Amino acid sequence: MNSEMQQLLMEEEKLFKNIKKGKILKGRIVLCKEEYYVDLNYKTDGILPKNEVVEGEKLKVGDEIFVKVIKVDRNSGEIILSQKKAEEENIWNNLKVGQVLEVEIKEKNDNGLIAIYKENVRGFIPLSHIDIKYINSSELEKYRGQKVRAEVIDVDLNKKRLILSVKNILLKEQEKKKISFINNIEEGNIYEGVVKDIKEYGIFVDLGGFIGLVYKTEVSWDKGEDIFKLYNIGDNVKVKILSFDKEKERLSLSIKELQKNPWDEFLENYKVGDVLEGIVKTIKDYGIFVKLNKSVDGFVHISNMSYEFIKSPKDIVKLGDKVKVKIANIDLDNKKIELTMILK
Repeated sequence: MNSEMQQLLMEEEKLFKNIKKGKILKGRIVLCKEEYYVDLNYKTDGILPKNEVVEGEKLKVGDEIFVKVIKVDRNSGEIILSQKKAEEENIWNNLKVGQVLEVEIKEKNDNGLIAIYKENVRGFIPLSHIDIKYINSSELEKYRGQKVRAEVIDVDLNKKRLILSVKNILLKEQEKKKISFINNIEEGNIYEGVVKDIKEYGIFVDLGGFIGLVYKTEVSWDKGEDIFKLYNIGDNVKVKILSFDKEKERLSLSIKELQKNPWDEFLENYKVGDVLEGIVKTIKDYGIFVKLNKSVDGFVHISNMSYEFIKSPKDIVKLGDKVKVKIANIDLDNKKIELTMILK
């Protein structure tokens, strides 16, 4: 074998020693046909099939790109390349715990969601990290196709394992809103919130990162109202800030403060001597309480119920009866109204 042939074989051997399957190389597009031909600064140009180009990338002659060698044919000399796999490896090499990614939800299983980052990297969002609230596996279908921001909570380059959390992002955003709210809160401010929960003692309202409580006595001027019938979870509601304990982070709210006080409304429309109709609300041995409007009651003493002596108010009225009454006195300080019955 002559020296020239030996030199050629040595150069070819050097070529294939340097270009190995799995290696990342920098190249330049030299020809665009059915495939792209890439100058790798070696004896043989590499072939980049169009289905191995990063989606959305428009390559042209002269462009410099990074590619991964996916096949080397020692017989034909062909070197098959992939830009997609080069980018995927680059992404994996740069992933770090705590990094925030924008991903698209592609699939689901019983344990969580499968998300794609930059079209090549698959990540997993466990059920417990999809939302702040508990998510059931039966609810996962609605997330398919959504683009969300997620935090990297575990990454293993060797196993190509990427675990993500949307919940961590939501918790941080919630904390930012909470801090902003606390810094700007003032008693008397009016906010629009969302009913998050309803208990016997009141309604919890989310004001966008901070939850306050409307005690039952602050829901309505009518103390007899059933708060479970007035509001549902998810309802929008306007509230007024009554007080805020910064140390304990307790926020007291009122709904009724934004409504007209029925007592004031009553005084605007009626005065001593006026006659009006009411409904018997409560019967006691000493008299009856008459409902005059939604939240204002008046009292008729038994002595003002009849011209004749009666042993019990029940002798002439029953609960729910409509009665005509006359305003005898209005006690502004104690908010009490004395009535007399208008007898037929």
